[in-house]
Amino acid sequence: MKKRNLLAAALLVLIAFPLIFSGTAMAKEKYGIGFLGDLTGPLGFWNAPRLVGIQDAIEYINTTYGGIGGREVFLDWADTKSKIDIATSGYERLQSKGYPIWHTCGTGEQQILKARYEKDRSQCVYTCSTSPNVIYPPGYAFGTAAYYPDEWGAFVDWLVDNWDFKKMGRGPRIAILTYGSGYGKALITDNFFDYAKKKGAEIVTTIFVPFVTVDAVTPLMKAKKAGADWCIGQWIYQTVPPYLNANYKLKLGLKFAVNTFGVDDVMIYNAKPAEAAIGLTGLTNWRLTWEDTEGLKIIRETWKKKNRRPEDRGAAYILGWMNTWQTKRLIEETLKRVGSWDKVTAKEVRISSEGWGKVDVNGLGTLTYGKNKRGTQDVRVAQIKKVKVDGKDVIRWEYSSGWLKAPFLVKEEWRKALPY
Repeated sequence: MKKRNLLAAALLVLIAFPLIFSGTAMAKEKYGIGFLGDLTGPLGFWNAPRLVGIQDAIEYINTTYGGIGGREVFLDWADTKSKIDIATSGYERLQSKGYPIWHTCGTGEQQILKARYEKDRSQCVYTCSTSPNVIYPPGYAFGTAAYYPDEWGAFVDWLVDNWDFKKMGRGPRIAILTYGSGYGKALITDNFFDYAKKKGAEIVTTIFVPFVTVDAVTPLMKAKKAGADWCIGQWIYQTVPPYLNANYKLKLGLKFAVNTFGVDDVMIYNAKPAEAAIGLTGLTNWRLTWEDTEGLKIIRETWKKKNRRPEDRGAAYILGWMNTWQTKRLIEETLKRVGSWDKVTAKEVRISSEGWGKVDVNGLGTLTYGKNKRGTQDVRVAQIKKVKVDGKDVIRWEYSSGWLKAPFLVKEEWRKALPY
C-alpha cells in the first residue's frame, strides 16, 4: 500500500512538473502601461473618463488578442490632482516600475516634468498636453493631437478663407476665452498671434475663465463689447455649455470654437436646449463618434454592453481607446524590430514613433510623427449641426472641411530633436 502511494505521488510529480512550466499553468507574463494625470482635481471630470476608456480597451485587447505581443496588459496610474508636488511623486513611483510607455495629461505638470523626461529618457510619453515646452522641443513626449498654436493657426486659415471681407469691410475679430492655467494659456504664443494678424484676423481681447462656470454672461458681454465675432479657447465640456446656453438665450450672436478635446458629444448632452450647441466649431484629427470604422464600432458596442454614462461616451473616453491601440501598435512594431522584450526600451519606442509618418489608429484618429514632429498637422474642421439621419432630425458633429494642413508655429529654437 505504502509502495503504491509512493508510486502515485511520483506519477503526479511527473505529470505536474512539466505543466508548471508550460504556457497554460505558468502565470502569463504581463506588460504595464503608465498613466499620469489629474483624476480627482480640477481636470478630473475630463481625465476620469479617459482612464475608464483605457481600462475598457485593455480588457478588450486582453480578451480578444491575448494582450500585446503575447503579454497580458495592465494599467498602473497616478493621480496628480493638478498639483506639481503630487505629480512629481507620481512620476517617481511610475518611473521606478520601468514602463516604456506612459499616457499623460495636464499641461502645468507636464511642462515641469519635461526636463525629467528628457534627462531620464526612461519612458516615452503620449500626451493630450500638446503644449509649448511639452511636446516641443521634440524628445520623449508625443502629442495625440495637433500642437495647440498649430491647431489654432489652422482655425484662422479656415476662418479667413470663409470670411466675406468685402461685405464685412474688415477681418474677423476673435476673443480668447480660456482658462488661466498652463493648458488654458497654451495657445497664447507670439507665433500664433503673429500668424493671426498676418492672415487678417484681429484678436481683440483675452478673458480668463474658470473650469466650472458660475457666470457665463459677464465674459460674453466683455467679448461682445470688444467687438468679437468669435470666442475661442482651450475649454472643454464642463465649461462651454453654459456659454452656449447664455449666448442662445440672450441672442448675442457670438460664435464659438474649441480645440480637439472640445469636439465632444458631451457638449451636446449638456447644452440646454441642444439647439444652443448648433454652430459650435472645433478642429480635430480624430474621427466623429457616429462614423463607421472598426475602432468606433467596438467602442459603441462597449458603451452598450457596459451601459456607460454620458460623460463616458465622449472625447476623453475615446482618447483612452486610441492611447491603448497606439500602445499595442508601437510595442508590437518595436518588438518585431528589436527581437526581444528586454530590448523594448523607451529609446526604441521613440525610434518606432518617429518612423510612423502619418498613420490611422484603428479608425479613431490620425497621428503624424517624425524626427522633429510631435503633433499632427493634419486636421479637419467639425461643427455641431442639425442633420437628417434615417429621416429623423439629429444634432451632432459633422465635418465642415476636408483635411487641412496646419501651419507649423513652433519656435525656431524648439524644432531640433533632442538627444536619445
